[in-house]
Amino acid sequence: MAEKYLVRLGDEESTLEVRREDGVVFVRREGEEHWQQVELERVGDSGLCLLMIDNHPEELYLERRRGGAIVTIGRHAFNYDVGPWRPGGARPAGKASLASGLVRITAPMTGSVLEVKCQPGERVETGATLLVIESMKMNNELRSPAAGVVESVPVAPGQRIKAGELLVSLQV
Repeated sequence: MAEKYLVRLGDEESTLEVRREDGVVFVRREGEEHWQQVELERVGDSGLCLLMIDNHPEELYLERRRGGAIVTIGRHAFNYDVGPWRPGGARPAGKASLASGLVRITAPMTGSVLEVKCQPGERVETGATLLVIESMKMNNELRSPAAGVVESVPVAPGQRIKAGELLVSLQV
């Protein structure tokens, strides 16, 4: 029998079904016929992971947080809430689409900070550019996964950073 989870990304909700057979994990959106085999393997201590979906690899950075996770693929960060499934997708009364609390935005790659476009105390909206990182001769904009207030920015332009290093703390 499959377990069900309600997954939220902003205002979008999906119900995912997860089943395990002999140590292998399969996932599908509720109502779809095709189950996809998935495997998530952490690489080192930085949050870098290799996600295999039906034997197709995808590199991502995963930062678990209470009630969900921040998933960074390339230069795009997604702030997911994950909770128990309820019939009809019902939300608990008064629950916002994103859990409130401190969101830690970490470096998805090793590189150098080119620009810091936010400062502590500043209010930012979802998708706002927080800083720009240069890695492998490419400029990568890191964007806010949620609206909130910048709590801290412990990096400065010109600073070398490693994958998984804290770049911005955001109060949502």
